[in-house]
Amino acid sequence: MILNCNKCIFDTYYLNMISITLSEGWNGFGSEPQVLEELLGSLHEYFKSSRWFGGKAYQLHSIVCDHCLALDHEGNRFYLVIAETNYLDHDPEYYLLPLALDNDKDSPANSRLAQFGDEWIVDAVFSVKFHRALFENIMADKTAKTSNGTLNFDRGVGLNSAQQYQSSRNPGVDQSNSSIFLNEKYFMKIYRKLFLQTNPEVETLKFLTETGGYKHAPAYRGSLIWERSKTAPVTFALLMYKVEAIKDNWASTGDELNDFLQAFVKGYFSIHEFVFDHVQLLARRTAEMHSALANDTSDKSFKVEKFTPKYRGWLYHHLKSLLDGRLQMLESNSHLLDEEASRMALILREKRDVLLRFFDKIKKKPLKSLRTRIHGDYHLGQVLHTGNDFIIIDFEGEPESSIADRKIKHSPLKDVAGMIRSFHYAVSAKLFYSNETKHADKVRLQSAADRWFYLIRETFTETYLAALGKEQKLYASKAEINFLFLLHLLEKAIYEVGYELNGRPDWLKIPLKGIEQVINELENTRINIFNTTDSQWRRKKWRQ
Repeated sequence: MILNCNKCIFDTYYLNMISITLSEGWNGFGSEPQVLEELLGSLHEYFKSSRWFGGKAYQLHSIVCDHCLALDHEGNRFYLVIAETNYLDHDPEYYLLPLALDNDKDSPANSRLAQFGDEWIVDAVFSVKFHRALFENIMADKTAKTSNGTLNFDRGVGLNSAQQYQSSRNPGVDQSNSSIFLNEKYFMKIYRKLFLQTNPEVETLKFLTETGGYKHAPAYRGSLIWERSKTAPVTFALLMYKVEAIKDNWASTGDELNDFLQAFVKGYFSIHEFVFDHVQLLARRTAEMHSALANDTSDKSFKVEKFTPKYRGWLYHHLKSLLDGRLQMLESNSHLLDEEASRMALILREKRDVLLRFFDKIKKKPLKSLRTRIHGDYHLGQVLHTGNDFIIIDFEGEPESSIADRKIKHSPLKDVAGMIRSFHYAVSAKLFYSNETKHADKVRLQSAADRWFYLIRETFTETYLAALGKEQKLYASKAEINFLFLLHLLEKAIYEVGYELNGRPDWLKIPLKGIEQVINELENTRINIFNTTDSQWRRKKWRQ
C-alpha cells in the first residue's frame, strides 16, 4: 500500500471515522461546505500517517478546504479537494485530496475516510474508477470547466488517442507522491503537495523527451493541470512511460562498493573494471541529457541564456545566504557534533571570508559559458539501473527551493557537482558506517575513501566532457569549467550540511569533509586558474 501508516495511529483514526449525511446526495457534496469542513477536520491522523504529508515536523492546527473541484466521468463524480493545512509553528501548506464514492467491500481499509450510507468516501487515488477517469480524459485531450478555471488534460505526442483503458493498480511502496500503474505500460504520478506554477518535472520531461529527443528519461505521456485566468496554474498529475528497472543507482553503487569494502578489510585497494564502465556510461547519459536541454528552441522557458548581471547577483546572494544560514545552524546545534565534526565546522567558520571571496568572483569574472534548465536534484538515487543502461528520473528540482527557483537556469555543471557529491556520500557511508570498518584506523579509511572518490570523480568528469564533444557550446573554456564546477560543488556540500543536521547528525562529517576538500583545492595553486588561459593552466598543472 502507498500509505506509511503507524498501526496504532491508524486504528485510533479508524475507530473515530465519521458518518456523513448529504441533503443533495453525493453530487451535492461540493456545495455543502460545512460537510466538507467536517470531513477534513476529522482527517488529522490520516494526514499525519500518510507518507506524502510533509508537515509531520510541525504542530498541525487545522485542515480546511481551499478549493473543491468536481470531475465527472461516465456517470461517476469525483472531487479534487485542495486542502489547506494550518500549523502553529509554520506557514500553511496545500495538499491534493481526491475523493470518490466506493461501495467495494474489498477496497483498502486505509483508503476509507468517512461513511456515506452503505458506501465509503475514499481517497480516490485507490479508486479504479478514478484511475480510469484520469487516463481516458488524458487520452481525449480534454478540457473540463470548473467553478474557477479549467482542468486541462494534456495528451503527449507519443500517445495514440485510440488506446483503451485496460487495468490499473497502486504500487506497494511508500512514496512522497502517490502513484498509479496503468495498463502495466504507463506510470502516473499524483502530486500531493501542491504549488502555484506548473511543476518543473512536467515541463522538463515534456521538453526533454518530445523536443530534445532524449531516450534515457521516462517519456512524457500526459498531464493534468488546473488553469485559472488570473492565478498561476497548479499541477495535479503527470503521466509517463513506465520504466522497467532493477534498482536505483545508489543501491547499485552500494553493491559495487561492497566489493571495495571487502578488499579494504583484507588490506588492499581494488576497484573492478566494470565500476568504471558504469561511471562512464552514467557520465555519457548525463552529457546527453544536458545537450538535449540545450536544444535550440523558441520556448523561452528552455532557451539557453548567458550569465547575466541579474543572475550573477542572485547567485552570489543565494550562496552567501546559504553559507551564513548553515553556519548559524552549526552554531545552534554544536551539541550534536562529535570531535571530528566540530573540528571541520571550525574550519568552515574560519574560512568564511575565503569562501565569500570565491563566491564574489561570480559577480565579476568574465564568463562566456551558458546556462540552461537542469535536473536540479541530481544524485545516484535519481538514476534507475535497468541492467545494461540508466534511466534518469524525478525532475522536480531541489526540495528546499521554491517552484520559481527550481526553474532558474544554471550551469549544467550544477548537476555534475550533485552527482559527484553523491559518489562522495556513497563511499564515505560505506567505509565509515559499516560494521566491518568500525574499528579500522580513521586515517586509512579516509585515505581509501579519498582515492576511490578522486578516481571516480576524474572518470566521470572527463567522460562527461568528452561526451559533449569538441563542438559543445555550454562551456567556454577549461578555466570556466573548473570555476563553475568548484562553485557548485561547494554549494551542494553546504546545502547538505543543513540536510544532515535536520535528519542525520552522525553523517554531518560527509558534507563537511566535502567542503574541506574544495577549500583545499582553492588554496593550492589551482586557485589562480581563474586568471589564466587553458594553456597556462596546463603548464601549471604539469609543474605541480
